[in-house]
Amino acid sequence: MGLKILILCAGYGTRLQRDILQDDSGKYNHLLGVPKALLPVGGKDALITHWLQILRKARIKVDTSVYVVTNAVFYESFISWANNNGVPASNIANNGTTCNEERLGAVSDIAFGLRSFQLYDSDVIIIGGDTLFKGDFNFEKLLERFMSVDNDGCFLTTYTVHDNATRKHGILTLEDLSTKDMILVTGFLEKPDPRHTTSRNACPCFYLIKRETLPLVSSFLIESQNDKAQTIENRDGPGNFLAWAINGKRVKFYAEKVGGRIDVGGLESYLEAKEYFKDLDT
Repeated sequence: MGLKILILCAGYGTRLQRDILQDDSGKYNHLLGVPKALLPVGGKDALITHWLQILRKARIKVDTSVYVVTNAVFYESFISWANNNGVPASNIANNGTTCNEERLGAVSDIAFGLRSFQLYDSDVIIIGGDTLFKGDFNFEKLLERFMSVDNDGCFLTTYTVHDNATRKHGILTLEDLSTKDMILVTGFLEKPDPRHTTSRNACPCFYLIKRETLPLVSSFLIESQNDKAQTIENRDGPGNFLAWAINGKRVKFYAEKVGGRIDVGGLESYLEAKEYFKDLDT
C-alpha cells in the first residue's frame, strides 16, 4: 500500500559508451561500463542518488519505497550502490538481459518491476534512470496534487521545447482547466514531426500513476505483442504506452509544468548535466 517509486535503469547506454570510445582525449574512459544512472553528477553523487535526496526531503522512506529495475550486466553495480545508500539489495531487480539486443524495452521493464516487487496495490511513480529535473522542480507540490485527484487521475510533467526538438520527445496536447486550476492532457504524440502538431509540450519519463491504472501496462503489452507489425522499438519507449492510454481515453492524465530537465543520452548531454549541477551547487 502507499506510494512506491520505480526507477528504470535497465538500458545499456550504447550511445554514451560509443561517444566515450570515440573521444580522442581519453578523459572519460573511466566511465566506460558505468550505467547512466550511476554516473557522477554534481560532486561525487550518482545521478540516481539525487532522486534519493529529493525523496527524502519529501519524507519518503527510501528503504521501503524505492525499487530499481536493471539488467544482468549492471546488477552488481546497483547492489553496491544500494548498500551504500540505504536501499535494501532486495529492492534491486535483474531483468536477466545481458546486451542491448536482448533488452526487454522500457514498458516491459515497468511491467517486470511491478510484478517482481508486487507493486500493484500501491500508487507508483515511474522515473527514467537517466533523467533529472532542473533546480526549480517542486516535487512536494506535484506529489500533493497527485494525491488530491480522484482515483483515475494520473500525472505527467511537461516543459516547452523548440520546434525541431519535437522529434526527440513525446509531445502532449493540453487543455487548461481554469476552473479547477488543473491542466488536462488530451493527446500524446511520440516524437512527431513539428509540422504534425502545434504543441511543443515535451513529456519526460516521470509518471505518477494511480494503482487503479497499473493493470493497463500489461494490457498494452498484450495488445502490442499480439500485433505482429509491432517491434521492440515500437514498444520500447514508454511514450508508446502513454499514447495508447491517453489517445484511447483509457485513463485521465493531468500535467504539471516544470522548468526543464536534464536527460543523459550521449557524452555531450552528460557533460552538460555535470556543468549544470556544478553551477547549481556553487
